[in-house]
Amino acid sequence: MEKYRLKITDIVDEVEGTRTYYMNMPQDFSWDEGSHAHIGLSGFDDGETPVKEWVRHMSIMTLPDERKIGFTTRKRENCSEFKEKLFQSEIGDEIVVFKPGSRMSLRRENRPVVLLSMGVGIATMRPLVLAYSKCRDGIPMMTNVNVDATGDFLYRKDLDNLACDCYSNLWLDGREKLHNFIENLNYDERPVFYLVGSDPFIIDLIHRLRGYGVLQEDMVIDKKPEFISRFLMVSPKEFDVLL
Repeated sequence: MEKYRLKITDIVDEVEGTRTYYMNMPQDFSWDEGSHAHIGLSGFDDGETPVKEWVRHMSIMTLPDERKIGFTTRKRENCSEFKEKLFQSEIGDEIVVFKPGSRMSLRRENRPVVLLSMGVGIATMRPLVLAYSKCRDGIPMMTNVNVDATGDFLYRKDLDNLACDCYSNLWLDGREKLHNFIENLNYDERPVFYLVGSDPFIIDLIHRLRGYGVLQEDMVIDKKPEFISRFLMVSPKEFDVLL
């Protein structure tokens, strides 16, 4: 397993409590839209046993042709040790990037694509939108929906600038508005759904979409198969408790 020890080249304060960190892209490091990687703080692997608390699985919010690796994260009260240390980082500090992977690449099957994300989960969707804006083959229409109760929507200006006849954004400040959107979708076109957010958010969407006849294979989720299986096993009673 190769580890890339990279210097932070830029830190962007997106909205309150949310930052994007950029690093230069190594020549032999490549990825597809919707990919993720393990992000480790400097020193996490100095000892005999890695400090797992200093590592997170995060979405890469850039495309390779941007020539930089970027990830966006949000810090809340009572955050983890990883977030505390990361938000203390400065330009020039080291970040370790390793084990890239992807479960969210665009499916170009001549069907509409609907991106449904919660909060900072839109970081996974950004490269999907950019990839679609560069090549629309196999996707007649894409709709990007982001729900954020704060009303501070990430990348809104940049993504709205990409809007056209076949691509649109919907920025929602509550789950009820998302439920209304789902209720009024045209399911005859058999759209492919991409879901990113908290576990309760994803479970809610899985159950609702299945209620409209959407097959599990048409929901793309950035989770390992065993996690998705657990989501499907949640009973209605347990589901209500989660929400």
